[in-house]
Amino acid sequence: SAFRSKVALAGDPTKSNQGLNGVIMASVANGGSLDDVSKGVDFFKQLKQKGNYVPVVGTAATVKAGQTPVLFEWDYLSTSHGKDVSTWKIFVPTNAIIGGFYNQAINKDAPHPAAARLWEEFLYSDQGQNLWLKGGARPIRQAAMTTAGTVDTASAAKLPQVPGTPQVPTGDQTSKASSFVVANWSQAVS
Repeated sequence: SAFRSKVALAGDPTKSNQGLNGVIMASVANGGSLDDVSKGVDFFKQLKQKGNYVPVVGTAATVKAGQTPVLFEWDYLSTSHGKDVSTWKIFVPTNAIIGGFYNQAINKDAPHPAAARLWEEFLYSDQGQNLWLKGGARPIRQAAMTTAGTVDTASAAKLPQVPGTPQVPTGDQTSKASSFVVANWSQAVS
């Protein structure tokens, strides 16, 4: 197979949210759901049995070395590989677009709660959101900023095209998926 020992995750799915989301995406692509990630574990089990899955955490270095030319990874992190690998392409399956989010919080006992609130206000300001966008992430306010004309259009144009609306697992779905993967991953890919 052309993919022998070439397919990897960008994180151990029993410990890494990025790796876990790769399993969730594979599950949804193979008839599973955000509530049932067993099909994702089965997918990687089949890849392992065929000799295609390599249990290496994919990184920029492994991509550049050719060790992991097929990598399940967030698109915003994957774009940088094109600088080192001219043939690098990003593929987003139309039937399994998975999104994720970063949680932000302010500790109620923060020594300087007003400063913490100002930081949060900055992160969600047009300037802060455009910095996320410049880094390749899709800011939560992008649609509103596009409508208002405040989005960094040059950075937005560099984002990989995503053909549809992502499914975003809830905290409970992610927790349930993580528990399932922790309980079943090593047996599936050993």
